[in-house]
Amino acid sequence: MRSTQLFTKTSKTAPADEVARNAQLLIRAGYVHKEMAGVYAYLPLGLRVLDKIKQIVREEMNELQSQELIMTGLQRKEVWETTGRWDDEVVDIWFKSKLKDGTDVGFGWSHEEPIIEMLKRYVESYKDVPMSVYQFQTKLRNETRAKSGIMRGREFVMKDMYSCTANADQHEAFYQACIDAYKRVFDRLGIGSETYVTYASGGAFTQFSHEFQTLCDAGEDIIVKTGDGTWHNVEIAPAKISTPNTQDEQQPYEEKELQNVTGVDALVKALNIPVEKSTKTLIYSAAGGETIFAVVRSDCEVNKDKLQTIVGLGSLGFASDEVVKRLTGAENGYAGVVNLPEGAKVYYDDSVEGMTNFETGGNKTHVHAVNVNFGRDVAAPEKFYDFKMAKPGDLDPATGQSLEFAKTAEVGNIFNFGTQKSEDTDFAYTDENGERKFVHLGSYGIGITRVMGVIAEKLSDDKGLVWPENIAPYRVYIARLGVDNAVIETADKLYEELQAVGIEVLYDDRDARPGEKFADADLLGIPHRVVVSAKTVEQGSFEYKQRTQSDSSMLTAEKLKSVLTGQN
Repeated sequence: MRSTQLFTKTSKTAPADEVARNAQLLIRAGYVHKEMAGVYAYLPLGLRVLDKIKQIVREEMNELQSQELIMTGLQRKEVWETTGRWDDEVVDIWFKSKLKDGTDVGFGWSHEEPIIEMLKRYVESYKDVPMSVYQFQTKLRNETRAKSGIMRGREFVMKDMYSCTANADQHEAFYQACIDAYKRVFDRLGIGSETYVTYASGGAFTQFSHEFQTLCDAGEDIIVKTGDGTWHNVEIAPAKISTPNTQDEQQPYEEKELQNVTGVDALVKALNIPVEKSTKTLIYSAAGGETIFAVVRSDCEVNKDKLQTIVGLGSLGFASDEVVKRLTGAENGYAGVVNLPEGAKVYYDDSVEGMTNFETGGNKTHVHAVNVNFGRDVAAPEKFYDFKMAKPGDLDPATGQSLEFAKTAEVGNIFNFGTQKSEDTDFAYTDENGERKFVHLGSYGIGITRVMGVIAEKLSDDKGLVWPENIAPYRVYIARLGVDNAVIETADKLYEELQAVGIEVLYDDRDARPGEKFADADLLGIPHRVVVSAKTVEQGSFEYKQRTQSDSSMLTAEKLKSVLTGQN
């Protein structure tokens, strides 16, 4: 490609409202165009990068004997209803609309249900499994914070794959093979050494999952390493407080009224107690209307993902002010573990285990109970749980070692559905004995545009992008300096010869200053730069530099071709 034929141009500035480094560089270099917050168009250079990422992923999925297809972006309401996703509390109404004839449709934020419906026509017998299919598809998300460029958009390209197997063992074999394939993908993309397989919550999909998280300062996730070397998303990471509760002689129970005191810091200061003697009680309601109380030490936070798994009531949300008032008799913010109604379901985090003379809400507006003790003022719980959010300084409960934290960006995820979705959608096969069995399902995703954003974010420098050779839009950038016939002829010949041996070249044939061309070469992030000038022509050589090097060298035509073809 000649630069004079490329309609895009580089820029010294990105949109003022674009704060993400990856988007700033990609926009300036002409890889993407910003339509609106979280929504980007991919221009010719950007599309070449995306296609190369796709091809790497495609090759590895094909090695798993998975077959590529593409589903529609519009989905039937009835298909969503089989798994309860038409409910606005499960899937945002933003993804739903009506056609002119009144038909309800959903927009493709996920494709499990329609792919299952399609596969029902082809998976009937044990002879039809194991089998898997995948696609590259545009997805939608109603992100409330679309400030991470193409690392987290409202519209993005994703590879999603779905496996059908006969039983748990067959599924596990495919699942593990997919983990290995994903590792190869990220190795080939140049980020494998800093991408970790991480235990995570299944979110709206299933109870648990595995994520592939890449170390990235601009990422929006936190992963936690336990003592055995295993990584967990912070949403499910086990944690034990590092400052154990002290055992004190019991003091007389008191209730104290405090006006205009909000927040833990202000509360413990007003009561003149350490934060380790204070508790927080949060009230949650499940979708079915059941209500629970969750209690943690005040220097901890409740991790709702862990709590949901413990209580087994599905999705939890904070109870309304009306429900809180009915249960406690007080306004929101004064709930505690004393004076609770009979039958209240209270779950205690292990951060409060062994506490003596502690503070809790008095279940009366503006009232706090102090010097509360288990066995005397409230019943001692039969069991303490771990549903706190892991934080720096916490310990691994299994080993007692300090937890290690890292900031990351999620680039892939895999889910084991078991037979849950098959049972919801009545997806079954006939086994060797003629019995009807439900299919074991798995789902496997890689964010194609997100990976591109993470690579742009991680591998860039103060001059611009630095693409790995596997996915760079072009392998070589030829900078032609000057308009002398000899320079033009030499540069044109080199361009044609490199293309003839399969080397992708971006040939900067513009009539522009050398500094402008060198700056563009760095901004675009193409791995190799070759300069053709009157000086190099006179010497019968070429000036060569890798994008990651600061110094250039003079190479003969033969040596240059050897270097660029990887034969040196």
